Amino acid sequence: MIHAIHQSTLSMALRCGEQFRRRYLQEEIIPPSIAAARGTGLHKANEVNLRQKVRTKVDLPASDLRDAARDSYTRSLRNGVFLPKADHGAKASLVNEGLNQCLALTDLYRREVAPEIVPIEVEREFIIDIGLDLPLAGRIDHEQHKRVDDLKTSTRSWADGKINSEIQPVFYSMAHEHEFKTRPEFRYHILIALKKEPKRQVQARVCTDADYRALIARLEMFLKMLKAGVFLPAEIGSWVCSPKWCGYWTTCRYVGNGPAARWI
Repeated sequence: MIHAIHQSTLSMALRCGEQFRRRYLQEEIIPPSIAAARGTGLHKANEVNLRQKVRTKVDLPASDLRDAARDSYTRSLRNGVFLPKADHGAKASLVNEGLNQCLALTDLYRREVAPEIVPIEVEREFIIDIGLDLPLAGRIDHEQHKRVDDLKTSTRSWADGKINSEIQPVFYSMAHEHEFKTRPEFRYHILIALKKEPKRQVQARVCTDADYRALIARLEMFLKMLKAGVFLPAEIGSWVCSPKWCGYWTTCRYVGNGPAARWI
């Protein structure tokens, strides 16, 4: 049952309605990928650091953040990890590589990102009513005066302007403006796990009224999908529709997989 709309839920439903249906309506939970665990570890280090920084105004030592990241990464994979079938034989080495990337990105975060953040709110949960059938809800990693920052991990640089095709900046900007009555700059800190040395990339935007209207239109369409019970699969050829990125692919009827069919 969906009681509120989260940006991650909305994003998944718009990428692939079938993936959304199985994850959130059928509650078929797929273990996290290594990339997801890497991001979880980094976000925990950020949370641990900034919760105390609100009070102390000082960042924790890198060793403390590495410990937090390592523990969170390991804990997130305790009940399994999603890997494409081709990678099953290399599970141990891939999990270890993911941990090393997580720790390297945590060090990069401590050097280049943390000193720039002066948080006023950390992990703030919100539920706001904008006049739709369901409220918007979520949790914002951290907020500054007139700015919302978010961390992303990747293994490659983002294309210029990619932030403009993301739902999260608009969703969280709307939530921030609802609470603080001012429109923020939204800034992504993209931490890239390169083989030689990780690097940071920054993309930022200030959302417009047109962005808000477009988001509301998508929210309205999502609510119509829920009401009708019609969930379209991802477009054929979409990056998300592949055994590498989707844990439901091997049992998805829209790519010809799943239980054996009886041909007539």
